[in-house]
Order: sequence, then C-alpha cells, then structure tokens
Amino acid sequence: MLRKINLFFVFAFFPLVLFSCVKKIPEKIEWQTSLDQGLELAEKQNRKLLVDFFREDCKWCERLDDSTFTDREVISLTLDFVFVKINGKEDTLLTNEHKVSAYPTVLILKPDGEEIERIVGYLPPREFFRTVKLYLKGKGTLTDLEEMLNKDSADVKLLLRVGEKYMDRKRYDEAKDLFRKVTNIDSKNYWGKTDSALFNLAYSHYRENEYKDAIEKFLKLATEFPKSSLGVEADEYIPYVYEKMGDTTKALNLYEKFLGKHPTVDKSEREWVEGRIKELKGEK
Repeated sequence: MLRKINLFFVFAFFPLVLFSCVKKIPEKIEWQTSLDQGLELAEKQNRKLLVDFFREDCKWCERLDDSTFTDREVISLTLDFVFVKINGKEDTLLTNEHKVSAYPTVLILKPDGEEIERIVGYLPPREFFRTVKLYLKGKGTLTDLEEMLNKDSADVKLLLRVGEKYMDRKRYDEAKDLFRKVTNIDSKNYWGKTDSALFNLAYSHYRENEYKDAIEKFLKLATEFPKSSLGVEADEYIPYVYEKMGDTTKALNLYEKFLGKHPTVDKSEREWVEGRIKELKGEK
C-alpha cells in the first residue's frame, strides 16, 4: 500500500517538475543594441546570435519589425538566440566590417561571433523561422551550396544561388563570374534564370560604381526580356544609374519615357519614378 502511495506522488509530482523546467517564451523580443553586449551575453548563456542590420528609411525593415519579429514562432527563437539590432546608417564601421550590402540583413552567428549564414531582405514569419532552422542544420548555407557546386559546376540554379550569396557579402567579382556563366550556359533561358543572372550582373556592376557596364547589362536585360518583371525593373534602374553618373538630363528623359512605356507599373514604383522626376525638375 505504501509503495502505491509513493508511486502516486511520483507520477503526480513529475509533470509539475517537468513543466517548471520548460522555458517560457517571452511576449516580445528583447533586443540588444550593441554587438559587443550581445556577444558577451551569448557567450555567458551559450546562445547563438541573430543580428538585424536595419535603416530607418527602409520599408522592408519596418515590415520585418511589424510582422516577422512580432510573430510567436519567431519570438520563440529567443530561447536559443540573443537578438541584436544595429542601425546600419549610424554604425557604418560594423556594417562595413560585416559586408552588409542591403537592408534588412540578418546575420546568424555562433556565440563566438563566427557567421553561420545571413538572410538578406524581408521574409514573412513562417519562412523566416524555417530558414533559420534550415541554416542551423547546415542546409542552404553558402558552404553547403559551394560544396554542391563543386560537384556540378554547370548547374545553372546553383550558379545563380551561390552568385547571389557572394553578392550579399559584397564579393562582387566572384558573383559576376558566376552570373556570366549562367548567361553563357543558358543563353536561351531554358531554365528561366538568365534574366535574374543579367539583372544581378548589372546590379553588381552598379554597386562597384561601374556605371557604363551596369547600363549595358540593364539595357541587354530590358531588350531581351521585355516581358520579364526584371526587364521592367531594369528600365527603371537605367535612369537612376545615369543620375549617379551626374547626367540628370538623360535621367529625367528616361524616367519620363519609363512612365509612358510602362503605364500599368505597380503604384509604388510609379510614385517613386514620379518623385525622381519632381526632384530632378526642382519641384520637390
């Protein structure tokens, strides 16, 4: 009888102990505002880091904050990660050190600060969570893709993906080599990746201030793939590159032509182009 009573208390009490040991998911993410503080905390608690590089004028950064970082599943990552937020416009030293090429960029780091992988651009909550988990398993990381590419150097999809990851890290020369390979291997766009490769090639030239090369590639994309959404985007980039070159007259002319050539373009894109026209005319 005594043994039965003891067993009763064991089985009744055990779930309470187990429940008390389960970590509670907080209501919101507690952000660190210094990478040094984040690293110190991560080392003490043996947690990895998620470092969000943002800018205040970045709409996709705002969307990441408003939808993804408020999601319960994403918040649960705080049990294993220290979250750090860095203003890329203010902390240019850290931004340059980590080769941040666009916003938002979220770095996934080991407790000692070594990079596991990065997420560039906005991802909705479920996709963000799954991507982080996938990267922690070593799947889809730059290292993983490079190993696969070494086994099949003519795989157009892999060439594009690795090139994009190089571009995300400002490794533009390596990225351009891979994008060129895509356009050479699949000149007829059989795999549907050549327009993306051309756009990324042009953009890489632009980021390195190789403006004439950028315009040449954007023109090639717009001419050869007029129905592609990237062809339309290339048409929009060309006058912007001319702006960067200081040829505002050419830029203004091309912006106005863009609106006539693409009357059904997305509202936000149209408003942006109209804003550029007003500014170049001194009306803003």
